[in-house]
Amino acid sequence: MLTSSDDLLLNEMANDNRDAFTALYRRYWEELFITAVKALRSKEEAADVLQDVFLSFWRRRYELNIQGSVAAYLHTSIRYKCIHYIEKNITRRDYLVQLADVEVSSSSTSAEIDLQLKEIQQTVSKTVAKMSPKMQEVYKLSRQEHLTYREIAERMGTSSETVKKHIQGALRLIRTNLTSHSFSLFLTACFWPY
Repeated sequence: MLTSSDDLLLNEMANDNRDAFTALYRRYWEELFITAVKALRSKEEAADVLQDVFLSFWRRRYELNIQGSVAAYLHTSIRYKCIHYIEKNITRRDYLVQLADVEVSSSSTSAEIDLQLKEIQQTVSKTVAKMSPKMQEVYKLSRQEHLTYREIAERMGTSSETVKKHIQGALRLIRTNLTSHSFSLFLTACFWPY
């Protein structure tokens, strides 16, 4: 089974052949896992997302109509699943911090992606500039100086709970000001060139 073509394995899968599914899983698992880890920055979360993609792949075996290659189909599936995961968990994992830290001069991205990343960074910077002075200070101490809530609270003479509320408010403002289009462009850059 391992040497069979992807099309043959898909046909076998549609006939409930679990060995065909296992062969495709083994063939593409590693490269899809690497793609997911790059996007999610967590091996555990990447493994969970990958499991969801392959579970869906198996459940949809009767209706799959893949026009291109199976590899391209699976890579697209993993990208969309990671995007959905990040959007769903953006506050909890603070993926927005990555927006401010992305290097625009990365040699692995195209000029178009560079411009899009610069646009996103400008949106984040403008949003931070419009925050109240306290929220802006808390956000900068947290994201630029990497201080803990307790350290920020001590420095500003306030409670850790107040600091937490300022950070949550700042992230909410940034998330609101980033259009879904801009955010999708950022995620595309995370997956480039896949």
